[in-house]
Amino acid sequence: MKIEKNIPIPAADIVSSGAGCGYGWKEMEIGDSVFFSDEPKGSNSAPAVSARAYGFRYNMKFKARKMGGGVRIWRVE
Repeated sequence: MKIEKNIPIPAADIVSSGAGCGYGWKEMEIGDSVFFSDEPKGSNSAPAVSARAYGFRYNMKFKARKMGGGVRIWRVE
């Protein structure tokens, strides 16, 4: 997993906001994002669900967008 900075969040119908556990969410700063390839479910994928759960538990927020055959997840709060 590679944490990236300054990737803009595109407008979309589906938005995730928060959670996850073994993906490294704890190391992410606000504005960082991670791309997971081969995740056709977008914000319903395992990484996006994980980000929402982690965020809920640790008072962080994440957004997920389906992009290019995968999903990109941003930490927004």
